Amino acid sequence: MNKPPRLALPALALLALLAACQEGEEWSPLDGPWNPSHPEAAAILTPPDSGTPIWAEMAEAGAHWYRVRGCLACHRTDGVDVAGPALNGVTRRRSYDWFRAMTLRPDSMLVHDPIAQDLLAIYRVPMPVQRVQDLHVRAIWEYLRTIDEPDTPVSAARPAPAPDPAPGA
Repeated sequence: MNKPPRLALPALALLALLAACQEGEEWSPLDGPWNPSHPEAAAILTPPDSGTPIWAEMAEAGAHWYRVRGCLACHRTDGVDVAGPALNGVTRRRSYDWFRAMTLRPDSMLVHDPIAQDLLAIYRVPMPVQRVQDLHVRAIWEYLRTIDEPDTPVSAARPAPAPDPAPGA
């Protein structure tokens, strides 16, 4: 007779316990795999204007990803340049679209963007391709807003998306 592996039953019990703990909790797009075709994806990825409330959950995820993705190796947030420019103030100096492009496709930006080329001339270290998703970039941007906009209120709820412009406007 074949005996089941010793760890199989405790592992199943742990999974059942974890599933029970999460029952009734609201799912967040920051939990689990990111689905870019989710109906709310566009609203989640669109950064709010400066001064609108900072989405706390997104900023917390951004702080976490900033650390675990290794951004700290080249970019500090206290004004000290390392291998790349310090990122405090970046949400005031650059547009979100520029930051997104530089984070997702630094190789292309170094070829086509004069600001990226100027930064390379200063720091002499090209930013490597990070293999991150749009959600990481958006969350890191929200985290950087907490540094750049310390007086901006923080909200537990996702900020409401901007209304669609009126037809013909």
